[in-house]
Amino acid sequence: MTDRSAILAKLARLAAVNADRHLADRLCEAGRLILGADGVWITVRHASALHLPLSATDDTASALEDLQDVLGEGPCRTALRDGSQVTAVVEDGTDARWPEFGRAAWHRVGPLTIHAFPMRPSAEAFGVFALYLRPSTVFVEAGETAQLLADTIGAALLREPVPKLEAGPVRGMWSARAEVHQATGMVIAQLRIPPEDALALLRAHAYAHDTTLGEIAHQVVTRQLDFRGDS
Repeated sequence: MTDRSAILAKLARLAAVNADRHLADRLCEAGRLILGADGVWITVRHASALHLPLSATDDTASALEDLQDVLGEGPCRTALRDGSQVTAVVEDGTDARWPEFGRAAWHRVGPLTIHAFPMRPSAEAFGVFALYLRPSTVFVEAGETAQLLADTIGAALLREPVPKLEAGPVRGMWSARAEVHQATGMVIAQLRIPPEDALALLRAHAYAHDTTLGEIAHQVVTRQLDFRGDS
């Protein structure tokens, strides 16, 4: 069974590296390292129904997404449409599900296996977290872990502005927001990352543990939770 706390702690630590890079790039690379994949990419669906690539760890990942965009078919499109994991083996043959993509991918990048996971922090998938493995690469983590990462990264990328506090005493909801603000500052100090990224990681942690942002913030403020992995 997936150890959610261990995976999330590792994701937070890895995402804190190279804080000058975009959060999507850091989450992409963190997912690749955790899963032991050769490459990873993230694509989201825009309101206009366009598929927008947010990040890719390497040229092969970029090429695989580009082919699907050009051809309008492929495992990522199916995963997003159906809201479920899709696996595709790129080989010297035709996959009836995506005949054009299979042929083009074989000629462009050669043999590999693609795993596409819908990012679904809410009821409807809004993007895809995909990875590829060369024939000699062993998938070191189970699909359950990859789906957890996909959903958690999706939650992290659904950003909102960093909360700003009003002057004077705060109560009720504002009190909870004050604690989120304080927790955000603590995560910034722990990981040395921008405020927006700190809040994104708080939200991802809350999603993965099926709890509220306020509860995770309270755990950080009361030092029950430390994103450096010390708790």
